[in-house]
Amino acid sequence: MSPAMRYFTISSLLYFVLGALLGFIMAVYPPSVNYLLLTHVHFLLLGFIAMMIYSVGYHVLPRFSGFKLYSNQLIIIQFYLANIGLLGMALIWIISSDNPSYSLMTLLFFSIFAFLEFAAIFIFVFNNIMTLLGKAGRIM
Repeated sequence: MSPAMRYFTISSLLYFVLGALLGFIMAVYPPSVNYLLLTHVHFLLLGFIAMMIYSVGYHVLPRFSGFKLYSNQLIIIQFYLANIGLLGMALIWIISSDNPSYSLMTLLFFSIFAFLEFAAIFIFVFNNIMTLLGKAGRIM
């Protein structure tokens, strides 16, 4: 397993713990649901589940297809985009939870972080499609 895939696995497990911790906090202190729910859900879906899928997908698909992974550099770029995007969105949700009328600046920053997350997903899809098409050559 390459270091980049290991980083996805480790970050996935960390998001799992953070998501579970937020779930526990919401169970013990129900008013916190108002400002922790979106972060809790996204830590579990985009953090734990998606990053585990990225790691396993990058490890398994080249072996199943018989083709080399298209680009290791794209994996590293995707790792940073996915984490920055998710943490940025989570931070904005928590900070702006007291103010239901979002400012233009809040929406701008949230849109940037959401776009980074979308770009990370696009890179994953692109890198795997190129791998499955054999664009980097066969595994010997």
